[in-house]
Amino acid sequence: MSYLDGLEQCVNSLQTSIDTLSSSIVTLDSGIHDFPRIKQIIKVQRHFHLISEQQLQDRRKKFDESIKPYLLRAFQKLEESISALQRQEDSLRTKYELQEARLDMLKNRPPISALPLNSDTTDQLKITIAKRQKLLYTLERYDLQLRQKRGY
Repeated sequence: MSYLDGLEQCVNSLQTSIDTLSSSIVTLDSGIHDFPRIKQIIKVQRHFHLISEQQLQDRRKKFDESIKPYLLRAFQKLEESISALQRQEDSLRTKYELQEARLDMLKNRPPISALPLNSDTTDQLKITIAKRQKLLYTLERYDLQLRQKRGY
């Protein structure tokens, strides 16, 4: 019986080993069943291309050289537009002041009907007033042009 006892112990030991291996397989299987996902997580990917400081400065310089002329032209156009709008505003302001002065002058002038005149002198007076207004208008226009040329 000793021979059988030795075999029985060997079988028991083998059974224990098989059980241990089975539990190890179960444990390993639960640990590696999502191994492809873990592999993706652990996988090192380059999301950004790293360059040296010198390369970065060179590329910035190239970018500045390529963009700067466009920006300078755009700023120049902007400044020209602003100055044109400023001149237009000054012109309109001067025109407004001129029209306002004319209106004040017309309001302060005594009406023609208040003067005791006959029809011939009234017609002559109207013609003279019209000429005077036309000359005043021309004079104010020349004055406005002169002020604009001088930059007032």
